[in-house]
Amino acid sequence: MSLRRRAVTIAAAIAVAGAIPISLLAMGGTAGAANPLQIATVTPASTFTAGTPFSSGQHVTINVPANTTLAPVAGQNIVIVECAAPGGVIPTQITACDPNSVSGDSITPNADGSLNYGNYQVYSLPNAAEFGESPSGTPVCNLGNQCVLYIGTNYGDFTQPHVWSQAFVINPTAGNTGANPGDGTPEVPLALGLPLLASGVVGGSVLYSRRRRRPTNAA
Repeated sequence: MSLRRRAVTIAAAIAVAGAIPISLLAMGGTAGAANPLQIATVTPASTFTAGTPFSSGQHVTINVPANTTLAPVAGQNIVIVECAAPGGVIPTQITACDPNSVSGDSITPNADGSLNYGNYQVYSLPNAAEFGESPSGTPVCNLGNQCVLYIGTNYGDFTQPHVWSQAFVINPTAGNTGANPGDGTPEVPLALGLPLLASGVVGGSVLYSRRRRRPTNAA
C-alpha cells in the first residue's frame, strides 16, 4: 500500500473514531437500561423527526414487554406518570413524579405483564399552561433535565409493582400543541463533531508528512 493511501486510510479511521462519541451522546439516556425495571419504551404515536426531542403535548405510545413485575397485577388498573430523571437516573423519591401528569384512562396489563398504550401525552415540566404549575416548581422535565415514565399500580409507593421507561427529553412548546414532534432524543449540534473530524484529518496529514520526510537507509 502506498504511503499516501495509508495516510488517507488512517485519517479516515481517526475521523470515524472521533465521531463515535457524537452518536453515543445523541443516544445518551435512551439506550439500554441499567435498571432491571427500566424496560418500557416510549415512541412517537405519529409522524416525527428522528434525532429530536419530544414536543410538549406530543402523543406517544408506550410498550411494555412481557415481564414478571406487572404479570401479578394483570387485569388490575395501573397508571402512567411523568417523572424527572436528571442525567437519566431513575428516581428513588416519589416527589420526582408529577401527579398532574397521571393517565386518566383505564389501563390494564396483559396476563404476561405486557401492555401497549398509545394515548399518553408528554409535557415539559413544570407546566403552567396545562397543569397550572409554577415555573419555579418541581419536578423539572425539559431539554436540560431528562424525564422517564412510571408505569405501575401506585406512583406514591415505589415498593408496589411498577416498571420504568427509557429516559427522554422534551422541548417546551407554546400552547403544548406537540408541534414539531420528535423521538425524545437530544439534539447534538453538528458543530460539536467538526473539531473531532478535523483532528482526525490533521493527524493523518501529519503522519503522512512525517513518513515522506523520513530518510531512507542505504542498502
